[in-house]
Amino acid sequence: MSFTVKSLSHVSKMKYLFIAAIVFFSLVTGVSAVDDISCYHCHTKTVTEFRNNIHYEKGFTCADCHGGSTMTNNSIISVGVMSGDFVGRPDRENITQICSKCHLSEAADYKQSIHWEEIQKGHPEAATCTDCHGLHEIRAIDDPESPSNHYNSPVTCAECHSNPDIMSAWYYGIKTDRFDTYKESYHWKALKSGYVLVATCADCHGNHNTKSHTDPESSTYPANLPDTCGKEDCHPGVKFDAKIAMGLVHDKESLHTGKLVFDKSGLSVQERAYFLGPFDLAYWIAIFFKILTTGVIGFFAIMVFLDLFSRVKLHRRW
Repeated sequence: MSFTVKSLSHVSKMKYLFIAAIVFFSLVTGVSAVDDISCYHCHTKTVTEFRNNIHYEKGFTCADCHGGSTMTNNSIISVGVMSGDFVGRPDRENITQICSKCHLSEAADYKQSIHWEEIQKGHPEAATCTDCHGLHEIRAIDDPESPSNHYNSPVTCAECHSNPDIMSAWYYGIKTDRFDTYKESYHWKALKSGYVLVATCADCHGNHNTKSHTDPESSTYPANLPDTCGKEDCHPGVKFDAKIAMGLVHDKESLHTGKLVFDKSGLSVQERAYFLGPFDLAYWIAIFFKILTTGVIGFFAIMVFLDLFSRVKLHRRW
């Protein structure tokens, strides 16, 4: 009996050791083939974010962007990870070069944009791929959590275009109220109401090849605005007159007043387009529609009240 117990005890220990060896071997070989635990060991948060990345879903690894080796040599930290073509953290100009290895067409368009042009001029704040698409947690554009998703793109653009340090006159001279004025438009109000088939920044300014509105090739160049607004999925079939370019595209209701202006020499061409004689029509038309809307609603509210009142009197009489 004693011999049997000892034998069983010995067999049990061997069995557990064998199972442990299999588990350890599986973990080591599995990690070596799939995950770069060398990166995870030091960059836990970054690698965790990367696992929400569409590139990770398609089999890409840290080395595809940062270079080096993904093999761990069966150790927790591999000295070979930061070897060979390891580039570490690429500078903003090289981000485009890295992305262009796979996204040739998009990178070619981007290099025609004003963002790339400004980077080449020595303005590193200008938008590059990661500013619009994210850094390590890049998602597909149809993902609701993607910063480049149609619904999220205005807020993404505003991160730069509402920043006075980036948009200061020394750099670009672009007004920082572009998002605020967009929020006064029908497009934004419709978007916030859940109507996604409505114009956001990229629909008017272009996507990767965004150009300055002073560039004749820009979609927002005055002569090109009728085609931009009338394109498919926006306002197809509408015959926009070239005068559409005379208006203030990024307009703000608070900028218009009831003050009579007889000398319009100090106004821009776009601002003068709103005037009929000394009257700023943008101000008076807004007042007219406010009165009209309030009057119509008030009139029907009174009619409903009188109808209810008459019904109550008739009910009491009979």
